[in-house]
Amino acid sequence: MKELWLIGVKCHELALKGDKEATKKAYESFKEIHKLDPKNNLAEAYLGSATSLLGRDSIDPNLKLKLVLQGLKTLDSVVLKEKENIQIRSLRAYVGFNLPEMFFHRTASAVEDFKYLLARYEQDKGVFTEKFYWQILCDLGVAYKRLGRKNEAIAIWDKLLQVTSDPKYKDLIKK
Repeated sequence: MKELWLIGVKCHELALKGDKEATKKAYESFKEIHKLDPKNNLAEAYLGSATSLLGRDSIDPNLKLKLVLQGLKTLDSVVLKEKENIQIRSLRAYVGFNLPEMFFHRTASAVEDFKYLLARYEQDKGVFTEKFYWQILCDLGVAYKRLGRKNEAIAIWDKLLQVTSDPKYKDLIKK
């Protein structure tokens, strides 16, 4: 099962970058892992994410909607089972963040997850990398802006600029 897990994670990473074949392989890998170990919440979360990615890649609008909603339902269910799991919250945060707000209304959920992740990092800097922390700050600002919460976006981006001098973020924020 370890090999299947490694294949699933690698394919999921490629799927996030748009590789449609990798999306299918990630989905099949995590579907099999979940079947073998139904209590593995992280595998179920990856399955939810991969299901949403299958929806992203579908050309049939009805199937696209069905798969994305199914993936979101799975992710929400897993977060309820394991609210403190950073990987699960990260998966749900970025699925919600990357969906069009006007159709799915998931940006507020992404904000909730981003805020949770930031709080965890600020309590324990070892939970994930500093670069991931910076990315979450940046994306939380984008999410706030998307929701029309301009002042909160500016405050988060100011915080980001205080903790990093990475020019990538300065350029992004200027845009």
